[in-house]
Amino acid sequence: MKAEWRIFFLIMLACATVLGLMNGLGQPDRFIYDALIKSAQRPANEQIVIIAIDNPSITALGRWPWKRTVHAELINRLNQSKAKAIGIDIIFSEPEVQSDGDTRLTHAIASNQRVVLPLLIEHTAQGLQPTLPIPSLMDAAHNVGHTHFVFDADGMVRSILLNETLGDASWPQFSVAVYQTGMRKTPSDRMRVGHDNRELIPFAGPPGHAIKVSYIDVLRGKIPPGYFDGKYVLIGATASGIATMFPTPLTTKERLMPGVEINANVLAGLLEERGIQPATKWLNALVTMSFTCLALFACLYLSPFKALGATLVLIGLIALTNYTLFMLELWVPPAAAILMVISIYPLWNWRRLEATLFYLSEELERLHYNNAMVLRDKSSAVIAQDADFLEKQIAAIRIAGDRARDVHQFVSDSLNNMPDATLVLSQAGELLMCNLKAQLQLAQMGVDYQKPLTLKEIFSHFQAPPRSPIHDQIWYNTLLQTPTCETMEVETRDKSGREFLIKSTASRMADGAMLGWIISLIDVTSLRAAERRREESLNFISHDLRVPQSSILALIQLQKNPSTAFAADEFLNRVEKSVEATLHLAESFVHLAKAESSGYQLQESDFSSMLAEAADNMWAFAHARSVTVEIDTPAEDAWLTVDRSLMIRALGNLLSNAIKFSPEGGRVRCEAQSLMTAEGPTIACSIHDQGPGIAVSKQSMIFSPFLRADDHGQDGIGLGLAFVKMVVERHGGTITLDSTVGKGSTFTIMLPCVADDEEDQVSMNHQEGSKP
Repeated sequence: MKAEWRIFFLIMLACATVLGLMNGLGQPDRFIYDALIKSAQRPANEQIVIIAIDNPSITALGRWPWKRTVHAELINRLNQSKAKAIGIDIIFSEPEVQSDGDTRLTHAIASNQRVVLPLLIEHTAQGLQPTLPIPSLMDAAHNVGHTHFVFDADGMVRSILLNETLGDASWPQFSVAVYQTGMRKTPSDRMRVGHDNRELIPFAGPPGHAIKVSYIDVLRGKIPPGYFDGKYVLIGATASGIATMFPTPLTTKERLMPGVEINANVLAGLLEERGIQPATKWLNALVTMSFTCLALFACLYLSPFKALGATLVLIGLIALTNYTLFMLELWVPPAAAILMVISIYPLWNWRRLEATLFYLSEELERLHYNNAMVLRDKSSAVIAQDADFLEKQIAAIRIAGDRARDVHQFVSDSLNNMPDATLVLSQAGELLMCNLKAQLQLAQMGVDYQKPLTLKEIFSHFQAPPRSPIHDQIWYNTLLQTPTCETMEVETRDKSGREFLIKSTASRMADGAMLGWIISLIDVTSLRAAERRREESLNFISHDLRVPQSSILALIQLQKNPSTAFAADEFLNRVEKSVEATLHLAESFVHLAKAESSGYQLQESDFSSMLAEAADNMWAFAHARSVTVEIDTPAEDAWLTVDRSLMIRALGNLLSNAIKFSPEGGRVRCEAQSLMTAEGPTIACSIHDQGPGIAVSKQSMIFSPFLRADDHGQDGIGLGLAFVKMVVERHGGTITLDSTVGKGSTFTIMLPCVADDEEDQVSMNHQEGSKP
């Protein structure tokens, strides 16, 4: 398009140059000029008076032409005034027969010494020939001027030739001669304005605008001689039938302007120093080319809508420039510049549209054959066969757009539904997009994913892995150095201690060029915890369960030898004890596994009844150790949504531990109360024992499976409290420990209760269930 624009630029510039050298477009420019002339009307110049040979004068003095004695008498009356100059716009080319009118008129003109007479230049068989006043009048006159006007192609008078030359002779225009006479200049002091001796007439107003007095009124003395003092007087015909009428920019078809009024407008322009000069061809060409260049650059660098606005602005700027220059008395035809500016916009945008449609056709063809994945129903991709070319292209683009949106939505949904947090980075390591899980992950780390992020800003929240693939670089930079078809894996932790497996894979465009990187953040915290639990379970199976089984086998081997055999009762007691230990270990392990599973059977249960049932289960054990169990529960029922059997066992484990670690004759106290917290109604249950207590250094491991914090030779493998913690947390509660060495321990669990409206419903259900 740039190459085509250069060619288009040269063509348009050549057209602008030609139109400028042609001096515009003719009639459109004349129309604009006439409008400007009409807008620049001004009051009539009071220094100029026309003595009009009007209809009243014809009626009073008889048919035209009048005897020259009449004109002589008028000049004599004007001689009594101090008029600056008198221009008689009447041709006296032949002597008057059998009269002394020529003598008297010559004498009157000679007496005035400020009279200007007209001449004609006519086409004859010998060519152009001047028609001068008779010699006596010409000698008496101060100056002679031609009365020719320049007619434009439409037949209107808009300009004059300041000088007319035939051979060696040269004459100024009639109004110029009058002006020279009034300014006391000799006929040789010619005024030449412009290079082509042509000047546009600065019309002051329409026909009848100039100041006039009637010929007969001056002749009869109705106009005092002093009226003409210091003024320029023009004598000419305005009466219909004898006056030569001309069309001008300020006339109509019904009312034309007499020649004497045109001369008055020319003279007024000279006196007021107004003279509209037509611009030279090269100046006009330069202006046209300038605006053409602006329009061309606007269409190149702006969008079509903005280019249209720029085109309208340029048209307004042309009009403003033309008006300003006209007010400065320089006429630059604007039609050529306007035509070029208006033409450039549709022509260039037509070419740009053609190029766009051609490109779209090629791309649509390529997409049609290369994009095999169509997610939308084929019936939605029907193009009307009777549609025109543009409609078909629009329909094809709509189909391609629908397919692109479908693919984009498909990719977006696929990315969001991926099980792991996934980031898409540019080659420079800047975040381009991420799925919902990645957004959640970044938000949890306190990273604002809505702003542009870099690799450093994302992975600075992770700890350096213990073994980086490349030790001499920042570890996360290695994620952007993955080989072409391989995946880089790094395992690390975030600042909260969660474990992540980070995978990085290169992404490429359709042509094989490098696009960016796809990085997955896989949270393996639970996986690693499960692996550790599996190792602990294996240790448990391989050690704790084997010990009592090994003891049984050893007892059997000893019992086979008569020399080492135990008494039957003692042998059975030892075997029974080992079997009970094995069963207890297996049962604890099974209950912990059940607590970790997701198959809870939830039901509404009263906490007081569950605590009472757990205490009843521990009665025999407490009685055997002479330990008293005291229970203090709230007066009202506290309903919970729990797995009743698991919760009773969890409470039983806490009571069992409290009884086991309390001294004989000791006391275990259970206190339960209802609280209102920010999360809603809550039941808090505290179990106090009088045991040896637990050191602060060992309290952190108390709820870990297969770990024990006591050093007092008590039986157990550390699964009981791990089970309790799992059950409480799976029911949305918490468990805490407050222990002091030598003073005992207090375990407190807090569990959410059923809301009041749910509680009422539960109570009603129980009442209905109790009816026979």
